[in-house]
Amino acid sequence: MPSLTEGWPAAWDEPGLLTPEQRVRAVVDAITDGTTARLDQLRALPAEAVLAVEGDQQAPMADAYREFLSLIGGGAGRFMQGTDVYHPRILGLGTAARELLEENESPFQFEATDRVFSMHQGYQFEFMRGTGPDPEIWSYSEGEHADIPVRSCASFTDWLRATAEREMPVWKHHAQTVREEINADGSVTWHY
Repeated sequence: MPSLTEGWPAAWDEPGLLTPEQRVRAVVDAITDGTTARLDQLRALPAEAVLAVEGDQQAPMADAYREFLSLIGGGAGRFMQGTDVYHPRILGLGTAARELLEENESPFQFEATDRVFSMHQGYQFEFMRGTGPDPEIWSYSEGEHADIPVRSCASFTDWLRATAEREMPVWKHHAQTVREEINADGSVTWHY
C-alpha cells in the first residue's frame, strides 16, 4: 500500500524522534481533514471514562492508547465507523474476544499484557501485546490463520496510521460521489 506521505511528520520513521503521544496526535491531525472527520466531531474521553476503559481489562494501558482515548476515544466523525473502537462500545471487548476464540475452538490463549481495543462485526478483533508505551498489534479474524491471531503491526501508532491511510481516500471518494442528507432525527440518507 502506498504511503500518504503528505501530512505525516518527517520524523515518523525515525526511531525515538516522536513520542507515541505525538504520533497519535499526528494521525488525529491527518484524519481531521473535513471529510474523514471535522474538528467538531472529535470526541475526547474525560479522565473518568479513560479510567473505566483501563479498568475493564487487566492488561496495562499503553501511553499511545491512553492518548488515543483522551483525544478521540468517544468518536471521530467517519473514522473507523462500524468498528467497536470507541467508548462505550469498547467496554467488554476482552470478554467478547475470549468468547469468539472459545466459540471457534482456537487454541490461542491471551497473555497478561494483551489488551483488546477493537472488534469489527463480532468476527475479528485487534489487541495490543506488550507493556511498552506503543506496543505491537495482533489481529484475529474468524476462519483465518487456523483461527490463531497474527502479529499485524509493529506498534499501535503504526496500526492507527495504516488505518487512517486506508480510510481517508475512501471517505474522500465517498464525499465526491455521494450526497448525504441529514434527516430531522439525526440519521443520514445517502443519495448515490
